[in-house]
Amino acid sequence: MKKRIARILVLILVFLLGVAGFSGLMNSQNTDNKTDLQTAVIPCMAMKIGNTEVNRMYGYAQDMDESYMRDTLTPVGTDKTLAVSITPYGRKIESLVYEIRTADGSKVVENNKIKNFQEEADGKLTAEFTLQKSILMNQEYSLSFTLNTEAGSWTYYTRLIQRAGLSTDKYIDFVNSFYTKSLMQEDNGDLRTYLETDSSISNNSFNDLDIHASLEMVTWGSLAPELSRPGIPSIKEINENTGSVSITYYITAENENGEVERYQVDEFYRMRYDQTRVRLLDFQRSAKEVLTTEQNIVSEGQLNLGVTGKDIQYLSDSAGKIVAFVQQGDLWSYNLETNKLTRVFSFRDVGSNDERNDYSQHDIDLVRVSKNGDIDFVLYGYMNRGEHEGCVGAAVYHYSSEQNVIEEKFFLSSSKSFEFLQQEIQDFSYISKDGHFYVLLGGQLYDIQMEDKSYTVMQKDIDKECFKVSENQRYAAWMEGMDKNNTTVITLLDMEKNMKQEIKAEDGTKIRLFGFINNDVVYGVAKDGDIKQNSAGETDFAMTEIRIQNSKGEVKKTYQQDGYYIMDVIFQDNLLELERAQKQGDTYQKVSNGQILNNVKDKQDETFSVVMLSTVRQAAVMGLQFTGGSSQEPLIMEAKFTELSEDDVLDMKNETKVGEEYYVYAMGKLWGIYESAAEAVKAADEQAGVVLNSSQQYLWERRNTAAKASIALEDIPDAVKNAPLDVSQLKDDLKGEGTVVNLTGCTLEQVLYEVGVQRPVIVKSKDGQARVIVGFDSYNTTLYNPQTQETELMGLQDSTKAFEENGNVFICYVENIGE
Repeated sequence: MKKRIARILVLILVFLLGVAGFSGLMNSQNTDNKTDLQTAVIPCMAMKIGNTEVNRMYGYAQDMDESYMRDTLTPVGTDKTLAVSITPYGRKIESLVYEIRTADGSKVVENNKIKNFQEEADGKLTAEFTLQKSILMNQEYSLSFTLNTEAGSWTYYTRLIQRAGLSTDKYIDFVNSFYTKSLMQEDNGDLRTYLETDSSISNNSFNDLDIHASLEMVTWGSLAPELSRPGIPSIKEINENTGSVSITYYITAENENGEVERYQVDEFYRMRYDQTRVRLLDFQRSAKEVLTTEQNIVSEGQLNLGVTGKDIQYLSDSAGKIVAFVQQGDLWSYNLETNKLTRVFSFRDVGSNDERNDYSQHDIDLVRVSKNGDIDFVLYGYMNRGEHEGCVGAAVYHYSSEQNVIEEKFFLSSSKSFEFLQQEIQDFSYISKDGHFYVLLGGQLYDIQMEDKSYTVMQKDIDKECFKVSENQRYAAWMEGMDKNNTTVITLLDMEKNMKQEIKAEDGTKIRLFGFINNDVVYGVAKDGDIKQNSAGETDFAMTEIRIQNSKGEVKKTYQQDGYYIMDVIFQDNLLELERAQKQGDTYQKVSNGQILNNVKDKQDETFSVVMLSTVRQAAVMGLQFTGGSSQEPLIMEAKFTELSEDDVLDMKNETKVGEEYYVYAMGKLWGIYESAAEAVKAADEQAGVVLNSSQQYLWERRNTAAKASIALEDIPDAVKNAPLDVSQLKDDLKGEGTVVNLTGCTLEQVLYEVGVQRPVIVKSKDGQARVIVGFDSYNTTLYNPQTQETELMGLQDSTKAFEENGNVFICYVENIGE
């Protein structure tokens, strides 16, 4: 009996030891590979104007495409001398090499090694260097630096331009003075002279202030902030007439509970120096609160997001119990049932004021929130720290709520800057549950299988007007042929099932895709005979029917009314606005609009909503309001990372989009990418910006048109002097001497910029006759007649009227890029 008891006790002991051992092993496996993000190791650099640092540069661990690297612009004087500053952050600097290339990166102009560094009292290294070769005036170049250290090598980028008559130092001093003075509690009243305060315009948010704001708001009202990290000015554009500078700095303020709030402040200044003082032409300020795990942002029924933009990206699970939201490049999650608030992802390091962690050239795209709290998301842009520090790309992550850990599934490397990558990723990306990553890059729709890093191109040469994505991004649809006026097939793709289906037009009709509502595709049907060109030269796509069709091919709702045509469909919050017309002879006359109401709401819409509140101290603040939740303080957590066990990087060579693109830069950033040069010029004119072509040559600049100009006839190619009004013919006749630009639809005032920079402009003049604008002054245009081979003068007002009456047809060319 005693032996039996002893045997049982031994077995129990062995069992307990086994359980303990197994549990310890599992815990070890679950926790040993959990870690924080690696700290940043790459040094920073900056250019110097006098004794002031400008144009902060962050290091890249991969070769970037210079034609997409245009964050800052560094002016150089006629002495060709530049100065640079390095913040080593503990790295031992071995050498620094600079290289100048043409703006598109195709040709090396000069490269050399920089010597004789001087160590400053703050530990920074500075050096001056002089360019050995001459560069062309008024033409941008790419300037890059390769910094070699004991820990690795990195590349830094800025743009270079040589222009006369610049007031760079005046603009830099003004910006530094303005933002620091706005933080002073006293002696800031003189800022009023630079503002254009308009009491009729509502400027009640620190997130969105402009030159029309009141002095009280510009000087931070009752917030009483303190500067926590000074800014370094970034020169965005500069010419003989104006200069545009951006600056980012950080402030702190104390709230009613004694908690310290932290804000990132982005400001943009456009200025003119008139030989006596700097005049402020435009001012924009955007302050955004940086949430921390030391704050409690949860109150009963609301997440208090503080000072931030109205366009809050958030997504909930299907039950409406868990919500994920993005603020200032950080991802957060809140569980209403468990009252748990988690900072899921952030490059920021708690307790650190390291500027590299705050570099905000990245964003997050939410894909899926599961009922158990798991989150799938895409992080894209510049990687501040961690395994991919210094790289640009798109990382696919899965967050496990149960383990409170993030796992990287895949990393797609890119040689484009964040601004260009953002234009593509924010339009569309999707992760299916079976490991497919769908993304639109360079006008191509890719299906990437993340496990084996293989990919296929599902559709080439996508026109954004002909490609639409559902609200949950599970479904995409596009018009075959990418012609919105001549489509007979719409392809609908279910990315969760990786299945395509076709919507085909009936005989004698064309169909047009408009988008999605409730994840159902919306398209219109037009009879061939009702599709006509109007007097303005545009196509009237007059539809007799609008259909809403689900993914199963079932038509759920239609709209049609005898005698009425639908000319366009506009998506609004909860309805479709139908622009209608009736036929009168051969033309369509607009009548009152119709509507299709959306009566279906998902659980996210029912549970969560964005609200704006007005406060005394912070002015307007934003929140996520919800039903339910706890009145207790939440448990606040920070997610960990799973160490990468294998290489998950795909370095895919993206195909570039066919055809010329035009880039509009305004308000200190890439404003938009356009396929039409005329549309780009119009957008730049509205936003006081500039237009560049794919080779990064200036196509147009706001307020930098010469007062007068004259082009020598012998300098104009014969192909242009022949004045063909056919763009294709001019392309053939020029034989590679330049790139033809169609500016039809612009105004005469806008196209005179081209003549001012010695680009002749072909125009359809009175009676439809072709002429070439070869000069102008404040009274006349000078027109070359290809028939008589002589020039003639026409008054500016007469020219404007004649050109408008003939459709404002303007065609010019941009010379091939030179060294």
